Amino acid sequence: MFQDLWQKIRNWYRSLPDKKRYFEFIAAVLTVPVLLTVLITNLSNINNSKKSSPQETSTTTPAPTERTIIITNPTVPVASTSPTLTPTATQCKPQVGPVEIASPVESQLISDDPLCLQINYQAGEFCSVVYSYSLDNSNWSPYTDKSICLYNLAPGPKTLELKIKSSQSADEITLIRNFYYKSKAGPTPTGTIPSITPLASPTVSPTP
Repeated sequence: MFQDLWQKIRNWYRSLPDKKRYFEFIAAVLTVPVLLTVLITNLSNINNSKKSSPQETSTTTPAPTERTIIITNPTVPVASTSPTLTPTATQCKPQVGPVEIASPVESQLISDDPLCLQINYQAGEFCSVVYSYSLDNSNWSPYTDKSICLYNLAPGPKTLELKIKSSQSADEITLIRNFYYKSKAGPTPTGTIPSITPLASPTVSPTP
C-alpha cells in the first residue's frame, strides 16, 4: 500500500511541467514540520534546564527590633509606693504658742549664780521658738533656742525682758520679769526687800 502511494507521488511529480518550481514548494512544505519539531524540542530543553537548576533563595535579614534596657542599681533601695508623711516645720502653726517665765517668779529674791531662766513653752501644734533677752535695758542678746543663764549679777533690783520669736515666722511676744538679786557672799539684806513694781501682763509685739 505504501509502495503504491509512493509510486503515485512519483508519477504525479514526473507529469509536472515545471519540476523545479514544485520541488522547491514541496521542500518548503516539508521543512515546516522539521522547524516546528526543533522549536518544540528547544523549548522543552529550556524548561527542563530551569527545573533542574537550583533556585536561588533570597534571605531577608529581619530588621532589628527596638529593645528597652532598664538598668537597676541593686544598692539603691526602691522607694515605697505609699510613703509615710512626716511632719514638717510648715505644718505647724507659725504663731508663738503659750509661754511663760516659770523662774524667777515676779518680785522673787534670787541668789543663784549663775541664774538660769526656766521658760515653759507649750509647743504642741505651734512651731518651735527662739529667745533673746535684755537685762536692765542692756543690749539684746542674739536669738537662741538654748537655755539662758545669767552670771555675776550685781546685787539689787533687776528687770528682765525676754523676747520669744517663732522660728518659722516673724511673730514674737515680749515678757518682762522683775526680781531682786543678792550675792551669796554678800550680807543678807535686813528689813523689807525693796519693792519692785511688776508689770501685770506681757507686752505682745504685732506680727508684720
